[in-house]
Amino acid sequence: MSADQPRQFLHLTGSQEDCLRAAQLKLSQYRVTLWISNSSLIPEALSAKKARMVLGQEFDAVVFDAFSGLDVNALAAVSGSLRGGGVLMLLSPPLEDWPRFPDPAYQRFLPYPFTPVSVQGLFLKRFLRVLAKPLTVKAPAVDVKLGLNQTQVIERIIHCTTVLVLTADRGRGKSAALGLAASHLIAQGQQVVLTAPSRAAVDSVFKHAKLAPRFYAPDDLLLTLPTADLVLVDEAAAIPLNLLLKLVKAYPRLVFSTTLHGYEGSGRGFALRFQQALSEIVPTWQSLRLEQPMRWPQNDPLEALLYRLLLLDVEAAEVQGDFQAKIQYRQIQQVQLFEDESLLQQIFGLLVTAHYQTRPSDLQQILDAPNVSIHVLEQNQQVLAVALLSREGGFDPDLSTAIYRGQRRPHGHLVPQTLTFHAQLAGAAELVCERIMRIAVHPSVQRQGLGHRLITELVTYASAKAADYLAVSYALSPELLHFWQAAGFSLARIGHRKDTASASRSAVQIRALSTAGASLAERVLMNGPIDPACISSD
Repeated sequence: MSADQPRQFLHLTGSQEDCLRAAQLKLSQYRVTLWISNSSLIPEALSAKKARMVLGQEFDAVVFDAFSGLDVNALAAVSGSLRGGGVLMLLSPPLEDWPRFPDPAYQRFLPYPFTPVSVQGLFLKRFLRVLAKPLTVKAPAVDVKLGLNQTQVIERIIHCTTVLVLTADRGRGKSAALGLAASHLIAQGQQVVLTAPSRAAVDSVFKHAKLAPRFYAPDDLLLTLPTADLVLVDEAAAIPLNLLLKLVKAYPRLVFSTTLHGYEGSGRGFALRFQQALSEIVPTWQSLRLEQPMRWPQNDPLEALLYRLLLLDVEAAEVQGDFQAKIQYRQIQQVQLFEDESLLQQIFGLLVTAHYQTRPSDLQQILDAPNVSIHVLEQNQQVLAVALLSREGGFDPDLSTAIYRGQRRPHGHLVPQTLTFHAQLAGAAELVCERIMRIAVHPSVQRQGLGHRLITELVTYASAKAADYLAVSYALSPELLHFWQAAGFSLARIGHRKDTASASRSAVQIRALSTAGASLAERVLMNGPIDPACISSD
């Protein structure tokens, strides 16, 4: 096995037992192997839920058993552990049967009382359509010669005197570079601090650091401000911009790193926003880009295939034209996204750009979740804004009472259950809610009122669907609170705990659409005023 050899993809179909048997025969050719399966026939297998455990390891062959559930986040994750010359084997039911297969992975996004038979199987139909097409590997968007190799990046980090921003796609050795550079500096007697959205997010950094940097959660780091010669901020795109800028003002030497295209989210939109703000504080900041994969060759066919299957590298399309011209609202049916790949990529690319933690499983949910509806503003077939709604609540009185008492917690239904149990509003789960899961406006046309325009259309849609109220749940900030209040939403609840990564509390806001919804909003207000300290960005 060699990093300059292309990786292969092998799709085995049939009964589960036949596929497992064929994979076992094939695996005899490989030395270091990994099974992802729940089958009792493979005792050494890991479940998809434990796929993160293998990050940082390398394998010659990976077998992914889709009979146990096509967990696409896990599929994307373990593929990065496959070294050059290796093979990824996917086991599935026969092609004609697979879209109707009651996939256990559907439970991730299916709310009560839906079951896998409620799913149209559009994600799997598209998955098979992509597999059936000839694979043409595109040249990299950025010339590899213009990027740095890992050794050069390590040297730049070691000799950093200002702020560096390191970006890379997955598998380029970013975490290893941070760990090796940190270890070198610590050996020289320097104090190095590492922060990230979670300790688990930097496991790979610690695996490559013989001398480990001190880890702090972002909120603890800003609270304690420990002495540090260098601060490393990994997966910075998952940390709120205001916290990152506070770090810039607190420490002169920092390295911010983020993954541009990966299985846990995209940092493309973050990179644009952060770099603009950073330029105002530290005009001398420098950009580093890792291009060359560490475990497989450039233009690897397996990487290209997974990008196409899961839209891992999709971005918001460029928009052109006169934005004063007529802009139209449209509800998009899931089958339309399946039939129109360009429209699907526009919508998913916009969501990826606006929301860091947009994952492959979100693509699956958009295409298949029976309670999700898709809404856009567009002009000349260009999507300018998109919103996803999740229909929630509408429970019978007995189930609502059980939720209120803490006796039941049906899957999904975030806002109705939050208001019923946490806010102790008896009967709230009986009302029908349309929750705004995601809303995004194209960066080229932001701050022109399109967000509020789309919300107005959502009010009309939800009212026609007999919803009692619209709702949104988000990480509280003064800016977002102002936005939602300006859109007619009342603050219904603020969580008690701060998230360690965002240093923010969760918030729920609602906009009444019916008499019952208005009564609920009044009950929320009667619970008492909100403590201003909960809303402060400090």
